[in-house]
Amino acid sequence: VERTDHVSATIPLSPCLSALTDGVSRALDHIGHVYARIGKFQQAVNAWEEKIPLAQSNLEKAWLFHEIGRCYLELGKAEVAQDYGQKSLQSADEEGDVEWQLHATVLVAQAQATAQMKLKDYPSAVMTFERALEKAKLVPSEAAQNGIIAVRGLLRGGGALGSLCE
Repeated sequence: VERTDHVSATIPLSPCLSALTDGVSRALDHIGHVYARIGKFQQAVNAWEEKIPLAQSNLEKAWLFHEIGRCYLELGKAEVAQDYGQKSLQSADEEGDVEWQLHATVLVAQAQATAQMKLKDYPSAVMTFERALEKAKLVPSEAAQNGIIAVRGLLRGGGALGSLCE
């Protein structure tokens, strides 16, 4: 493993420092999980954002950005959630991982639909979930497809879900 400093000189990491970095990364991962499970989403975000520079692969980044985005969605910050969903999707695309592409696409759809429902723009929210459904059909993930279809049905049925956002 190599790291580069500000003058672009390559400095090899010692095995001891590498193990320490891995330990810190795992600890931040666990801390974020605990906070998310007990509903302390901002603290989870703080832990996971600190972990970002320690991520070793695009797959890890896809997962990390997705988790941060989910927390922002729980915090009612749909726009920030959407940004993290896009970052997750980009990392999943770079990794070529279809399952994480689906997770990221669904997160982006949820964030967009949340914003659209607040504006009572139900047709746009339905179209957003239609795009997510197409991605779910590629995986294939029956559970994801059924979940997306259920939400889409609620939105089409006169905006019953929209009342939750008022």
